Amino acid sequence: MGLSIWNLFKAGLLCTNALMILNRRRVLAKYGFDDVNTMGCDPSQKPLKVQAIGLLQAVQYLKVPVIAANIITILFEIILGGS
Repeated sequence: MGLSIWNLFKAGLLCTNALMILNRRRVLAKYGFDDVNTMGCDPSQKPLKVQAIGLLQAVQYLKVPVIAANIITILFEIILGGS
């Protein structure tokens, strides 16, 4: 697998899929990543954690585009033979 734009796209899509399947209540609540309001401290004291929570919440809104990107990727891999 060479370093190409297509392979970088697939790697990014794989990471996005991994973030999307994290269940907010079961997995993220254990580590305090479920909501900014339940952190127990001022959000300005932990800016990295707030950014991570924001990323996890933003990825949840990308379900439909990510599903479409998965379908397109699968079709390209089937038609073009994949590497």
